[in-house]
Amino acid sequence: MVVSGGLPGTLGARWSGWATSSQRRLSAGRKLAIYSEAHLPLVEAKITKMLGGGQIAADICRFAHRSPNVLKAVADAIAVAYRSGCTRSLLDASPEVARAFADIVTESGITRKAARLNAASWVAGPHFVSPYMSSRGRLALDIIGPNRLDAEMDGEDVERVLWQQGNAFVLLDAAGWTYFDAKGNETGFEGHAVGVAPVVPFVAFDGGEDWWATAAHDGLADTTITCSYKLALGLYVQQVNPKKQLVITGQLEKTPKGQVLGHPVQPVLLPEGTAQALDLTTDPAQYLSEISALLTMAISAEGLPPGSVTLVAGNAEWGSLAIAAEGPRLAAHRDRQVPWLIHAERELWPIACDMVRGSVHKHARTIPPGDEVRDMLRVSFPDLSSPDEQLKRIQVMQAGLPYGLSSPIDVPLAARPELTRQEVDETQKANLEAYIARIEPLVARNIPGQAPEAKGHQTVAQQQGREGGIASGETRAATAAQENANP
Repeated sequence: MVVSGGLPGTLGARWSGWATSSQRRLSAGRKLAIYSEAHLPLVEAKITKMLGGGQIAADICRFAHRSPNVLKAVADAIAVAYRSGCTRSLLDASPEVARAFADIVTESGITRKAARLNAASWVAGPHFVSPYMSSRGRLALDIIGPNRLDAEMDGEDVERVLWQQGNAFVLLDAAGWTYFDAKGNETGFEGHAVGVAPVVPFVAFDGGEDWWATAAHDGLADTTITCSYKLALGLYVQQVNPKKQLVITGQLEKTPKGQVLGHPVQPVLLPEGTAQALDLTTDPAQYLSEISALLTMAISAEGLPPGSVTLVAGNAEWGSLAIAAEGPRLAAHRDRQVPWLIHAERELWPIACDMVRGSVHKHARTIPPGDEVRDMLRVSFPDLSSPDEQLKRIQVMQAGLPYGLSSPIDVPLAARPELTRQEVDETQKANLEAYIARIEPLVARNIPGQAPEAKGHQTVAQQQGREGGIASGETRAATAAQENANP
């Protein structure tokens, strides 16, 4: 249940903006219902509206479907920032601190929830993530959508938030959580030691002047409901019309007595007049082609070309919907989302660490303060471009190196534009150190098939020995050839 009006009791006096945000919450709730495939009532309401109610509309509602869910299909194809995971680490942290931080990240459940958080934020606008300590002393995350939340912001910083939890309400600010019942009366309070409101908005795209992105993707939502209506109508027609209808014209009073009009086997004798059977069967491809046209128009506004969507209408798999977004297009969608998500990640983990430090968590004395974590934190989203594209970038970089037209830093910057040159430099140095540490034992022991043979991997003594052996072998071979030629 989402309250759309004002707030009752004490809560109403403490939060005045709830009523004015009702339209935004309802819009977000509609889109999230479609993404969660809980939108069958919306489809039934669309059928009733289009047909003006009545028995026919009620009959067609029995054929209402949640498919094709184009909003969910597009969101899952586009909201891909977490498709290959996300790396969160602390730069120059001790092994003990690094392990503790990795533990609380895993414990929070973000690795399980991030993909849906990305998609839901893309569908309906900012979702708020609030870390808290569970009753078992573990770090957990509340994820609240804009369909049941209102927030007071100071620029990009959250001052306090209010959200609906069932029939109750939760108010979170810099002091703690205040709980209210359905009548707006305060029922409890729980403080925290973070110092600010421990909540971070996760945003997946630039909403422009409307930070909440209230109307974003309404077109996809409308198309999803309309397509479900068209499909229900088509299924209804297929159910009631796959038969022939007998049409008789003429002076029926002269028809011989005793005949049954419309008999399935016996013919009808008409001295004067005509009779014909009309085939009422409708090809389902007619409805599917109309649905396909609606889908194509809807996805074109989301940066997907018409060829990205297919709706099968001519074989045993008719009606199946598929949306493809791979290669450069997938990387482009990723690049638009990552800057927003990486900002949210960098805001979340310092707050989460302060939450842990102020609790009885087992790592409470190990984790550094949030301010230190903010400086040490590194968040990395992988490149989603294809291997062929990555190889082409490397080749271009190598070709430009002798002329000063490129540098090794240009390749990761092109693939992951959210990074700074300093972050790329740090990552490359760390990768090279890890690579050298792994190959040194192999090279030192000259393990066949494992130690790299290219120059630069082997020691000077190994290279000199290898080159001397080759030269000695060539000399012996030439001497033996000469002796064989002059026995």
